Amino acid sequence: MKNSLMIRPLCDSDAESLYKMENEIWNPNNTPASISYPNAQAYLEDHSNQDTIVAVVDDLAVGSIDYHPATSKPASKYTWTFGIGVSPKFQSLGIGGQLLEHFKQFAKKSGVHKIHLRVLGTNPDAIQFYKKHGFEIEGILKDEFFLNGIFIADYQMAYFFK
Repeated sequence: MKNSLMIRPLCDSDAESLYKMENEIWNPNNTPASISYPNAQAYLEDHSNQDTIVAVVDDLAVGSIDYHPATSKPASKYTWTFGIGVSPKFQSLGIGGQLLEHFKQFAKKSGVHKIHLRVLGTNPDAIQFYKKHGFEIEGILKDEFFLNGIFIADYQMAYFFK
């Protein structure tokens, strides 16, 4: 990639491009919940520099990972769940992989034992992406969601730090 990639915590100035990206990438093939932000301020109400890492190319935020402990219980502090997205204009350039690897290093340095997420069965490219980056399928929730007139499985995937 000829453009310079920087990965860093979220800045307020990233919100304009990230809220548009979020509205563009999420659909019933990759999430059971409608994700939509009316504006940058609404995006910032859900995200902060304490829970969001951003991929920036030439001063434009083009991808992000938001994360948090799996539950609010103290026993969950070593397990984080996360979501990742990359702008369609910047997909297939390795940005998602670099963002994910950066996040894995950050989580490991933070003392996390496991990171995990759920992936719809209608998103086989994402399942392969996570497998490529060392994730394993922990379980499959068969017919977990009813979307677009069909039942869809939900894959629980995890990466464990040794």
